[in-house]
Amino acid sequence: MSAFGRKLGAVIVCVLLVTTAVGCRQVAKKAVEQATGVKVDEDNASVTIKTETGEATIEGGDGLPKGFPSSVPVYSGTIESGGSLASEGSDVYSVTIMTKDDVSKVKQFYESKLAAGGWKIAMTLDSGSGDARNVMIGAEKGDLQLNVAISVRSGEGTQVGLVVGSKE
Repeated sequence: MSAFGRKLGAVIVCVLLVTTAVGCRQVAKKAVEQATGVKVDEDNASVTIKTETGEATIEGGDGLPKGFPSSVPVYSGTIESGGSLASEGSDVYSVTIMTKDDVSKVKQFYESKLAAGGWKIAMTLDSGSGDARNVMIGAEKGDLQLNVAISVRSGEGTQVGLVVGSKE
């Protein structure tokens, strides 16, 4: 991983706080910049991180992120968050969905839709049971890599996390 990638990984959580902490934006932004030496440019829809070796832009919201690959099946439910990260010519998208459907139904949906859509399922991990059940599915199609995380959020339903980006 490049020096830029390591620095980006270390600061990404802090920057996401900058984009969501409405009352503390300027304080958080200044803290991130002072702690990391990374310049953070912010507008209402995105944050750009600039270092001497490159830059990355993070966009977020409450729907599918702009440019989200249409070949990725999206489970029906409430999209709680969506975002993208563009860095060094590579885009990564993430989406979090909540549904009242159980984990088994969501898992079956993804296994079926991915196979029918030409995705190669590279790995499936199904662990736990009841309120502690977690499913991970890794798939590839063309130059894309997809990770699906399905888990129970106690008292709220099932959470589906999608992360898709270019293979490295």
